[in-house]
Amino acid sequence: MTDPARTVTLPFPKESGRYRTAEQPVIEQLRTGRLSDTGRGPAVTELEDAFAALAGTRYALSFNSGTAALHAALHAIGASPAAGIATTPMTWISAITATFHAGSFPVFCDIEPDTPNLDPHALAALAPACSAALVAHAFGVPARMDALTTAAPLPLVEDCSHAHGALYRHRPVGSWGAAGCFSLQDSKTVSGGEGGILTTSDRAVYEHALVLGHHPHRLQVELTLDHLRPLVGTGGAYKFRMPPLSAVIAREQLRTLAARSQAAEDNLTVLREALHELQAPVTWPTLADGSRRGWYGTPVTITHRVRAPQALAHAATTAGVPLRPLYEDWLHSPLLQDRQHLERLWPHIAATDYRPPDAEAFPHYTAARRQMLIIKIPTRRAADYMHQVATVLSDLLAHHTR
Repeated sequence: MTDPARTVTLPFPKESGRYRTAEQPVIEQLRTGRLSDTGRGPAVTELEDAFAALAGTRYALSFNSGTAALHAALHAIGASPAAGIATTPMTWISAITATFHAGSFPVFCDIEPDTPNLDPHALAALAPACSAALVAHAFGVPARMDALTTAAPLPLVEDCSHAHGALYRHRPVGSWGAAGCFSLQDSKTVSGGEGGILTTSDRAVYEHALVLGHHPHRLQVELTLDHLRPLVGTGGAYKFRMPPLSAVIAREQLRTLAARSQAAEDNLTVLREALHELQAPVTWPTLADGSRRGWYGTPVTITHRVRAPQALAHAATTAGVPLRPLYEDWLHSPLLQDRQHLERLWPHIAATDYRPPDAEAFPHYTAARRQMLIIKIPTRRAADYMHQVATVLSDLLAHHTR
């Protein structure tokens, strides 16, 4: 049986000149001659203040990557080899390895049915063996933070890398946990090319994160906690600070985030209505009242059994349906299954209770890998394009499901 002949003929509606608004601010920054910032200069200050406002937190702290922000957040809340960090397998590998960077290790939880996010019941069952939890708002869908915080009396770090500007029950992501972490890598809705942001309202978390990777020039000005003051001249010296040019670019991206997010919301509405009219066998994650998603990708669950997930994804991509690939199945990765690899990279693992994950122990995650697609929604209004995507996708689902 061959795939349907229909394809998406309209081009993906890219934002024209995504970084164009940053051109003049970047030139102005270049003219200052300040391309490295060992303190908290104007570009970094403006970006951090804007992210604190976005997340509704007292503080925001910039880093050179989202991975570094996760490392710093887990360090700041007290990750240690004594107990693991509860987390999800439905994430990018850096969010998993950040637990190793911070001196701990991952303990995997299953996800909820028909969503890409942690199951509060699974988290509650694991909580006694963990010292903290790393909760992803996967593919922009806000995790059920009220249920998760109730399920586990643990410090929670939010991975907001897919969820810039998202809300859960009227409250910004990045403000629910002890810390929130945002990636500013180029594929994210807000980008500095590279970069990361940590948000928190806890001064101790802020200062411990600051010590890990920022310059003594900044530590001398900002450290107030007595037990950290002896580190004012050295810090941890990981050199995680953000270049000012990245800060300038990301700040300009933030200025247009609301408008671009609304355009994506409108596009998703068109897509959902068109697929409903075509009676396509799909369902979408339900957002709680007062919630708003981010726009890295939008998961859709196929309600008829997919015969061959990889074949469907390949056919859809070939036909022009804008998919983001599901991440690799890290539970089968040699990195997580072979302690020799882990102990060479992170020697502290030899003294921990880390156990390679049983890849068969996560039924909802396994089902999602079979039944879920991640659709990339344009952040520029394009109703005709979304109708074409719906038609082609509906045809493909009829062909690849039973």
